[in-house]
Amino acid sequence: MKVLRIEEAPLQYLKTFRLHYEDRSGRLRIWEMVSRSGRERLEKDLAGGNHSDGPMIVAWNEEKTHVVMIREYRVVAGREIVTFPAGLCDKGESVLDAAVREFKEETGMDFHYIAQEGPRYTSVGLSDEKVHTVYGTFTGELSQKYQEDSERIVPFLVDREEAIRLVNEAEMTVRSAFCLQMFFRIGPLFDLLSEE
Repeated sequence: MKVLRIEEAPLQYLKTFRLHYEDRSGRLRIWEMVSRSGRERLEKDLAGGNHSDGPMIVAWNEEKTHVVMIREYRVVAGREIVTFPAGLCDKGESVLDAAVREFKEETGMDFHYIAQEGPRYTSVGLSDEKVHTVYGTFTGELSQKYQEDSERIVPFLVDREEAIRLVNEAEMTVRSAFCLQMFFRIGPLFDLLSEE
């Protein structure tokens, strides 16, 4: 399969594209998608390039008993969604610098880098958005004083018991649910694997 043509149909904050491609049987098809970036980056990615829009930050205490999560009002969902802190890189900003900045803004605490992975797609059927998952520890006290006026974020600490409750009951992003399950080794996959 191969993309044959890109048609741009821009919005104010997102760009929409129609990717004209040929399927395995040779039929012409169209795939619609959105992007924060422009046509140039999309063309580079389709040619094998790689990019990152920003970090998702998974941070724990020194004892590895708690992680930091946030409840953030998301307009598209019409309610608060539980997720790990995350954000976009400012122009020219590294993923690590964005992680430190976003973590401070969203939680009030300091982030101490350990490792990262990615970038990985967040919703490949809809968008070309990719993020790094950045791991580390945190210090400080939870605070909302560094948030922008447009943000409604409540940071909180999660232990294993609360993680189980959140995974079973909360509105949560899929990548945050997977990271939370991995950190605390909870959920149906771990239950199934431990039975073997």
